[in-house]
Amino acid sequence: MEKTSVHDSIKSLDRDQWNALNHEDNPFISYEFFLCLEEGQCVKEKSGWHPLFFSAKKKGILSSAIIIYLKTDSYGEFIFDWDWARAYQEHGLRYYPKMTAAIPFSPITAPKFIGDHQQIEKELLPALWSFYQNNDVSGLHFLFTDVEEGKLLKEQGLLERDSFQYHWQRNQCLDFNDFLGTLKKNRRKSIKRERREIKETEELEILQIHGSEITSDLASFFYECYLTTIDKKWSQAYLTESFFQNLFLKLPQSTILVLAKQAGEPIACALYLKSKTTLFGRYWGAKKELPFLHFELCLYQGIELALKHNLGRFEAGAQGEHKRIRGFRPVLTKSWHHLKHPQFFAAIDDFLTREKLGIEQLLKDFDEECPIKKSPKS
Repeated sequence: MEKTSVHDSIKSLDRDQWNALNHEDNPFISYEFFLCLEEGQCVKEKSGWHPLFFSAKKKGILSSAIIIYLKTDSYGEFIFDWDWARAYQEHGLRYYPKMTAAIPFSPITAPKFIGDHQQIEKELLPALWSFYQNNDVSGLHFLFTDVEEGKLLKEQGLLERDSFQYHWQRNQCLDFNDFLGTLKKNRRKSIKRERREIKETEELEILQIHGSEITSDLASFFYECYLTTIDKKWSQAYLTESFFQNLFLKLPQSTILVLAKQAGEPIACALYLKSKTTLFGRYWGAKKELPFLHFELCLYQGIELALKHNLGRFEAGAQGEHKRIRGFRPVLTKSWHHLKHPQFFAAIDDFLTREKLGIEQLLKDFDEECPIKKSPKS
């Protein structure tokens, strides 16, 4: 057994060895993605995200890793624990720092355990628990985990938390008309009307531009669009222009921009990333508002891209009642939590049990109002 290590930068790990563990070519766990975050100054001590990558080797070659960040706030996580932090503060306790396994600023389900899972269970998890117990952190959190990770974390005694997002599932659809055929008549007519109005907008052109064709000027325009959305939501710009410029250079095979032009001038843009199985819709923005342009660039073009690239699932980001009525289904997402403080651990366990019941009712209500036909042939 070789010694496990903890790294405060992706740069201290070997690029090729790391990427060899990324079997689905998921861009969010690629070496290049983490490098873009670091070089773009998006993850650093002042940002609230400090890398703590746990790694192990076999015969001198990286064979497994756990993606962890030391967090000094809860921004950019999308699994909300601000109330937990407030409760700690009201009792004179420190909630931060905490340890969080997550993809920064990305509410997507992606592995936090990569590589040899047997080695992770026998070597890396004990090392992680030792680090956690011997450092001044309030808790350990795993966000947006997959099924296998969930089984292991449950065995470790972490508390399970349910959330949900709206995802588009390809199923048997071959093209956009097939997708429309899965919807009830009123929803099908509504989508056709929205797309028709966009198509008939004077001098409007929509382009799908893949990573290798994305110029520096286009990357700068996208960043301007990103900032417009941040401003409208009174949010925080976690990501920098340098991050996006590098992202398109370092991950051209995984990135796609959908660009809207009017009279030859760019007016809006949406960013997508893709793995072997899934399309991820991330950010969008518009310098000029047009009816239904958001739905076209962020939903319908995404469905077209998923179909074009033969991808089974399209994750269009966090929020989304507007997605539900446009053919996206609610899908459970999982996170897992451990708190060192025994009384708070018990209180949050009780809270999560009640929260789970509420989510179960929401999903039941969706089934009763589902815009998708029970069978494509019905």
